[in-house]
Amino acid sequence: MLQFEESFFEDEVRDGFYVPSMIKKAWAAELTVMYEVDKICRKHNITYFTDWGTMLGAVRHGGFIPWDDDFDIMMRRKDYERFLQVAAKELPEGFAILNMENTENFWYFLSRIVLKPQICFEEEHLKQFHGFPYIVGIDIFILDTLSSDPQKEKERQKVIEYILAVADSLGTMKLHVKEKESALCRIEQICSVDLKHFLPDPEMKMQLYQLVKKLMMAFEGDRKGNYVQMIPLAVYLGNTGFPQDYFQDGVRVPFENIEIMLPVRYEEMLQKKYGNYMQLVRNRAGHDYPFFQSQKEQFEKVLGYPLPQYRYPGVCPKQNTEALSYKYRIREFIHRFDRLYEEICQGIRVQEALVEAQGNAIEMGNLIEQVRGGNDDIICKLEQYCEAVFELYNEAAGQNDAISTEKIRVLKHLGNSIAEDARRILKRKEAVFLPFSGRYWDALHSVWEALSTEADWDVYVVPLPYYYKEYDGSFHDMVYNVAEYPQEVPLSDYEKFDLALHHPDVIFIQNPYDEWNPATSIPKEYYSSEIRNYTEQLAYIPYFEVEEFDKGCEREYWNMNYYCTVPGVVNADVVFVQSEEMKTVYVEKMSEFAGDNTRDIWEKKIVGSGSPLMDRKRERTRRLTGYAQEWEPIIRKPNGERKWLVLFYISMSALIQHNEKIIGKMERVLETAQRNKEEVMFVWKEDAMINLNEKLVGKALFAEYQRLREKILAEQGMILAEHMRDELLAALCDGYYGVPSALGNKFQVLHKLVMICDVEC
Repeated sequence: MLQFEESFFEDEVRDGFYVPSMIKKAWAAELTVMYEVDKICRKHNITYFTDWGTMLGAVRHGGFIPWDDDFDIMMRRKDYERFLQVAAKELPEGFAILNMENTENFWYFLSRIVLKPQICFEEEHLKQFHGFPYIVGIDIFILDTLSSDPQKEKERQKVIEYILAVADSLGTMKLHVKEKESALCRIEQICSVDLKHFLPDPEMKMQLYQLVKKLMMAFEGDRKGNYVQMIPLAVYLGNTGFPQDYFQDGVRVPFENIEIMLPVRYEEMLQKKYGNYMQLVRNRAGHDYPFFQSQKEQFEKVLGYPLPQYRYPGVCPKQNTEALSYKYRIREFIHRFDRLYEEICQGIRVQEALVEAQGNAIEMGNLIEQVRGGNDDIICKLEQYCEAVFELYNEAAGQNDAISTEKIRVLKHLGNSIAEDARRILKRKEAVFLPFSGRYWDALHSVWEALSTEADWDVYVVPLPYYYKEYDGSFHDMVYNVAEYPQEVPLSDYEKFDLALHHPDVIFIQNPYDEWNPATSIPKEYYSSEIRNYTEQLAYIPYFEVEEFDKGCEREYWNMNYYCTVPGVVNADVVFVQSEEMKTVYVEKMSEFAGDNTRDIWEKKIVGSGSPLMDRKRERTRRLTGYAQEWEPIIRKPNGERKWLVLFYISMSALIQHNEKIIGKMERVLETAQRNKEEVMFVWKEDAMINLNEKLVGKALFAEYQRLREKILAEQGMILAEHMRDELLAALCDGYYGVPSALGNKFQVLHKLVMICDVEC
């Protein structure tokens, strides 16, 4: 069975779109099904190709389109029939094939392969499939052949449309008995078939659907006809499909953590389907997103009660925990010093008072040292105070509680000095940052930096671990890597840092979920519902930044259920979001969640001041050249300015699809690089898969590619970026030039220039 890294299930922002962990779990289930389907197809030499958004996601994103949650593949009719035969025997236990032949009320001309044909909360199922209980799988669409004769094709489609109209009217008030009989006789005449007229409506409907299936296969032997999914694309939408040679070969490409098949001429197919398919277009319509929501609602109806989810608890006052704070205790120590001093001066139980005074000083010193460290001036004065008390005690013990006035004055002076230092401590403000991963520290860095420069603030960074969750919500595998944080940021140990004792003026959090994230959790004692009681102000700053959207963007708005209507937003005293526009959306979402009578709460609480991530990104961009120091001698002009850096990329699939034309294109790019090297430097990102697939590329083409590669390296006309991550390359370079790819999409997300090369030119 397909395995996943635990990190795969974490909530994530991809291309500016928030992908919640529940969608990740759905993706994992779909990938598991696809992995098994692909395994069967390779074993039996059955050809399939990805389709629609899955194909686009593979090319543009290297996986799922972030705002998509389904998985589609297509097979030619002969491959489809063979697959159904072998898959019924070879799919893992529990998997099911759903189609109209075996599933009630399944009136689609396709098959759906699912992990389980019903919602399943059984322990073993949840354990195996990442806690995802809903019906999930992939759709297999069938490619049939259009007639190369347009008139014949038009006639067939009219017949199919008529038969389906009759079939779908059965059992309704639309078709009376006489009309039904007349329609069946007409179908018999048109199709030269004999129908069973007295079947119950469901069986009659199946009889007609099977007739349509035969009609869909009518031109199977027409070698000049295009392949297309007949229904609905050809019959209802007028889609003319693609030439058969588009499907004669395929190329395997990465998709999340598996490999899948694309038609080798996928670029032309995507251009025909989507136009400029590298342009990010988020679907504003919600449709059935997420697909499992309707299943959840139906299941709750059957149960008679809703499944567990976070609900608005109303306005809950904070607990008064000030008495636990070190500042409260310091005030007590100061009062106790004054009281004991008065007793000593009045000669009341002098020795006992001196013992208490020394204990008071030791306790106060230990407390301050615990909270602020041992270098504070007050620690030294408390030690001097203890020495003075010790001398007074010895004197009092030897003289029947009689002590000198001079030594009392010294004690008073030390006590006053300690009280003055203590009041300075009490006036200082304190901020505590609770990041839960070094990967997300950038979202807090500029706020930490600003507060750290304030003379009257004490600032602490206390990194929290987080845990991955089992299917039942229990914790396992703690993640705690303090090495991910910048060296200039001093860190405190979360196991030793006592929030109740510090009772900071403000706590900054970036994990808002408390127990309601299905994939991860920080320690329970750091849930916002708990720590809100130990600070004057709880401030939530999201660890992510999304592309701006409004309420009309239904998928983005829906996903706010996973990061907006959560405890951190409810429990925080202030929530900083990335813009005033996002504040508007937050307020709207929270008002729907908690009731419109709470709108004023969110209007006051949520602040659209901008995300610290933006500040950090600008700062990191200025420092990026440090990652490519070896480039410095060739990317600088004589006047010291940096040349314009263009990332050049050719994929293995493009090489297979265009053959020698790609080699010619690379030759021309090298010539351009040589001519313009004083102003522009091309950075070549090589697709590592080319060197791993000599057999697929072909020996002659592979040899030609290697020759050109050596030429590029010898002439130093380009920089070869072999080991640099795609994200870093997109940040370093000013623009992208190459074939459509997930790498090009990273430039697009950063709003940088993306130029798709024309192989012919």
